[in-house]
Formats: sequence, C-alpha cells, structure tokens
Amino acid sequence: MYQKSRRFQTKIITYAVLVIFSLLVIGVFVYSYVSKYQENKLDIKSRYTFSIRIDDQWNVVSDDYVSDYDNDNVSNFTNPDMVGLGTKWLEKYISQYRQKYVPYSKYIVKSGIDSVSVLDLSSNTVLLSFWVIPQNLNSDYFSSWEGIQDDGRIKCEWVVSFYLDNNYDNTAKLYVTSVMSSEDYGLKQYYAQQGIDSGGDTEITSNSNKDQLANYSIKDNSLLVTYDREKYISVPVSYSYLLYEPNSSTTLKEGSYMITTEKTAFVYGGKTANNTKIPVTVVYSDDKGENWTTCELDKIYTADYYYVKFFDSDNGVIVCGYAKSNDTNESSRIYSTSNGGESWDIVGSGPATNIIKGVVYVSSDVGFFCYDYVEGMDSNLYKTDDGGKTFAKVMLEEQELDSSAANPQGQETETKTDSGKNGADSSEQLRWGDVYKEALTPVVDSTGIITIYLTQGKNAVYNDGKTAAKYQSSDKGSTWKYIGQVEIKD
Repeated sequence: MYQKSRRFQTKIITYAVLVIFSLLVIGVFVYSYVSKYQENKLDIKSRYTFSIRIDDQWNVVSDDYVSDYDNDNVSNFTNPDMVGLGTKWLEKYISQYRQKYVPYSKYIVKSGIDSVSVLDLSSNTVLLSFWVIPQNLNSDYFSSWEGIQDDGRIKCEWVVSFYLDNNYDNTAKLYVTSVMSSEDYGLKQYYAQQGIDSGGDTEITSNSNKDQLANYSIKDNSLLVTYDREKYISVPVSYSYLLYEPNSSTTLKEGSYMITTEKTAFVYGGKTANNTKIPVTVVYSDDKGENWTTCELDKIYTADYYYVKFFDSDNGVIVCGYAKSNDTNESSRIYSTSNGGESWDIVGSGPATNIIKGVVYVSSDVGFFCYDYVEGMDSNLYKTDDGGKTFAKVMLEEQELDSSAANPQGQETETKTDSGKNGADSSEQLRWGDVYKEALTPVVDSTGIITIYLTQGKNAVYNDGKTAAKYQSSDKGSTWKYIGQVEIKD
C-alpha cells in the first residue's frame, strides 16, 4: 500500500513538472511573439520626420491635445525660446529609443544633455551637445549619429535647424529642416562665405572604387597612381585621353577606374583628342603599377560614361555610354573579359536609352543600371542576372508616409474637417509613389550588402526634400527590405 502511494505521488509530481514546463515553454513563446509584434508596431522616426507639438507657452503637448483658443487671439509664435525648444525636442527624440520593446540594437539605456546653444536665431539653428549609452555600444544603428565613443558613451554634437509650423489653434509643430555635425556646420559657414555649397547630410551614397590607401592624381599633365599615399607611379596614358567629371580637369569620371592591389584599371578614349580619334581603351596592371597592358575595346568616339570592374584576376566588365543626344538619350555597350583584360567580348547593351546615371556590378552575373529619372517612370533602375544579356526593372515595395512629416514650403498634405481637426484629403494627401520615386545608383559595401536610396527628385517638398527611402538586400538583389527614411549625402 505504501509503495502504491509513493508511485502515485511520483506520477503526480512528474505530471505537475511536465505541466509547469509546458506552461513555461508556452509562456516564452507567447512573450516572444508579443514582443516581436509590439516591436514591429513601433514607429521610431528619423531626425527629419520626428516633430513635437507645443502650445503658446512653449510646453510640449500631445497630438490629440485640444486647445481652447479664441479665433481673435491666436498666437503667432514669434521670438521662440530655441534653447528650451531644442532641449525638449532632443529629449523627446531620444525617448523613442527607451520605449518598451525597442530592439536591443537600438535601445538607449541612459542619456544626458551637456548644452544647447543658439547659433543662428533667424533660421532657428541650435547646437545640441549630448551623450547616450546604448544597450549595444557596437551597434551600427548609431553610426549615422556621427558621435564619438568615450568611456561607454556616444558623445554627439548636432547642429539642427528647426521650423515652427503654426496650427492656428494656439499650438504649433516643431520640425527639423536641417541636421549636420558641428564640423560640417563650421565648414558650411566657411564655404558659404566663399560662395560654395558644401552639403552637410549624413548618408554617403556613392561606391568606393579603390582600396583605402590607393588613389590617383593628375599632376603635370600626367596620370599617377599610388597604393600607399607616398610613392606615386606613372600610368602610360595621355591625360587628354581620360574621361573627367563635368567642369573638371583633375577628377576622373566616377566608375571609369578601379585601383586595388590585385588589379588596377583605367578606361579612356572614346573621344577625339588633339585631332586624333582615340577608341575605347583600357590600360591595366596586375602588379601594383610595375607593368601595364593596354587593350582596345571598340571604335567609339562619342563616349561620355565608363564603368569598369574586375571581380578577380580573370573576369571583368566594362560599360560604355556614348552618342548622347539632347541630354535625354544615349546608347550603351557592355563588354566582358575572362582572361584578365587581354580581350573583350560585347555582351549586349543597357536596358534603356535614357542618360546613364550610374552602373554597379555585384558579381560577374549580377549588375544594376541606373538612369536619369523621367517623370512618369515606374522605375529608373534595372537589374541583370546574366552579366548584361537581359534585364528587369527593380520595383521596391511602397510604404506609408508619415502624416506629420515636415513640409515647410506649405504644400498641403492635410486639410481641415468640419470639426476643425486635421484630416486626410485624398486629393491633397501625398502618397509614397508621389514622393519617393527616383533611385540612386545602388551602393555595395564590403560585406555584399546592397543599399538603394529612393530620392524625391526635382520639386521635392516632403521633409523639405531632405530625406530618401532606404532599402537593402543581402542576397544580391533577389529580395529587398525597407530600412527607413534617412538623410542622405550626395
């Protein structure tokens, strides 16, 4: 009888343990699911799309705040306290990264503001000096903040220009129209005095075509190349045969060369120089400039665009844009080599006749051709998976626009309903495709990640035209993931 009782107790305990374990497993699963669901619902806005609403006493109020105002006595929000407003905007902006369910790579454990000072009251420009302690200090997410790591903190200095948009109900929204580093701002002020536009955005959107220490120089009418920034080697080509960026005699056409320790190549010719017709030609070296080989590709004499890329010691591609007509159309040819550049075969031509904006190949098979955008295009970007024989348009999934995006130029995106509240008007509301439509040439990093920026093109108004939609692919462009709206640097 005693043994039966013990066996029964053991069964009960075993059953209870199994039930508890099952409940724990289910609990962990449910928590993970809920956390992931809540994480996907988070809307962490970029610096340009983040705004705060304030009342006529410069206090931050919620978006659903209803102001009891007198139509005859509406605040005009003149002489704003930009130190106070800049502080409040920064505090609220950082608080996005301290919400529950913020992913580990984006979560900020602690933050502090060192100082806020006005740089230019006429443009509501302030200097924000602050620090944050991310949960993951090595996260790439905060690299665009351009901060300096110091003792577990990221210290940042942002020069931010704000715009106050009066809601005419004794509240206003504070938007960002420009963000740059303190260094860029100082340079921008200096360049402005010289009459030069110096930019000042955050994301670089061009590809690197040389190793870190490699470079070229046009000096004394000669093309020189270096691999250590100390010793320069002469390249056997006349400087007058090279293709340059517009209005420059020292900057080569982007993409027309590559400089690495394994392979260095310059494409030149395709023009008439010194009354001599120079065919499309490539000169290359496999031993860091010790020896050079020259190979003629084609008897074309109206070239205005080149792209060259070697994928290894044997396989490479060259693209030539030529016969430009009325700055709207041009022809193109694609060449490939499998013997290191000794000979080249014509693969085909580009997929469109618009002006080529840029070309980038990820591998000998996968490449992207980007063209100048013409209004009405559904895409100005094409992809090939067979080295350039056939192409397909790159179509990126549309997203939802931020309904509170900065639009200081006064372009209507919302209208007033009869109740006086803001409401969307289908005839006025900007849509994703109306805003983000012109692709830049894809950027490929050292790990093979491909980034596409959809820009706003001409006459941009959304976020004052400062943002682009960022997409990335880790499978050579087979699938794309939307990353967010970002500030870009040309």
